[in-house]
Amino acid sequence: MKSNAVEVVIVGAGLAGLSCACHLMKKDVSFVVLEADERIGGRLKTDKVDGFLLNHGFQVLQTAYPEPRRLLDCNRLALKPFAPGAIVRTEGRFYRISDPLRCPGDLWSTLTAPIGGFSDRLRMIRLISSARRGEVSRLFQTPDMTALAFLRSAGFSEKMIQRFFIPFFGGVCLDPDIQASSRVFRYVLRIFAEGAVALPSRGMGAIAGQLSKMLPDDRIRIASPVESIREGSAVLRSGEQIDCRVVVVATEGPETARLLGERATIASRGECCLYFAAPKAPIDGPYLILNGEGSGIINSVSVPSLVAGSYAPAGAALISVVLIGDLTFDDRKAESIVRKELAGWFGTAVADWRHLKTYRIEHALPAQPPPMPDPAVPAKSVRPGIYTCGEYGSVPGIQWAMLSGRHAAEAVLKEIASVVCPD
Repeated sequence: MKSNAVEVVIVGAGLAGLSCACHLMKKDVSFVVLEADERIGGRLKTDKVDGFLLNHGFQVLQTAYPEPRRLLDCNRLALKPFAPGAIVRTEGRFYRISDPLRCPGDLWSTLTAPIGGFSDRLRMIRLISSARRGEVSRLFQTPDMTALAFLRSAGFSEKMIQRFFIPFFGGVCLDPDIQASSRVFRYVLRIFAEGAVALPSRGMGAIAGQLSKMLPDDRIRIASPVESIREGSAVLRSGEQIDCRVVVVATEGPETARLLGERATIASRGECCLYFAAPKAPIDGPYLILNGEGSGIINSVSVPSLVAGSYAPAGAALISVVLIGDLTFDDRKAESIVRKELAGWFGTAVADWRHLKTYRIEHALPAQPPPMPDPAVPAKSVRPGIYTCGEYGSVPGIQWAMLSGRHAAEAVLKEIASVVCPD
């Protein structure tokens, strides 16, 4: 069964696919976005449960990302920042560490926290300064190795690595062994140093929602899983065929590989996120708490309602707990273990916390082993008439998803123009 042809079929209504569509829209190119799920946004979704806003896993927007600023109205997102630092749980206590230039009041705590020596602090300053020099692409031209090997080669102590870098970068890449690329690690340090870590007041799903509102309703089709693609058409699972000039695949890595008829070669990193409602927040201030104990299944804890009050109803607090690594235990077991660990951190008050929901994201991120390619390189067709955008063959993240969507749109526009006006 055929349907009316369009110039471009975009498979996937995550940030990459929506970004691609928005840029094609500006050039009056006809397209349709096909989304398998009942909702747009890919992994960037927000649920409302009992008055609480629950993002699908721990998600944030870095205000230093240039591509979101280029396409989004960040004022309308009403971004609320985390504090520029973190609380590290180690040796049975909590220690607040912060950027001394942005939080001078935390200077003493930052200097005296038992997460490494004075030489580690100096190395950190030099590392951040180096990461911020020059263009971002320079970071992706440096010799690549695992983040763990890079930190050891840079002379950081094992205490600093185990108590700070592993919970911090392990949480960013969902990789508790920090075997991810040192290029990505240095980029992460740069982006954390240059801006704030923030939450949209209406949830992370508001980002995709804003992009979708730039597009006509009839250009996005939800609940429309694609069975196969080839040059000149896409076939839905329903049997419907949509003819086109170009197909852009903007799905998660494993699904992109399936549609291209390739074997998925990059492993997936999973995440388990538990949300609790509490009568009051267990900490003061909008900080991320990192588990630097070297034991337990918790990677981090945060209180989104301390960042943005809209995440919880009046008189309540929202607690987010993130687990990474071995996630083979079931939800009931996860909650039991998490409650026991949290009670060790925050005491008997945890007994009054009400479990709201557990999210398991099997493919939260692809693994990011070295060497990682430069994600700023313009897109090329993977075969005649077919392009990809998003995390496939690139660096995952909001910045790179949106940039890859724009790059795909620009490449498609060139291809269409070359057919209309051949040399």
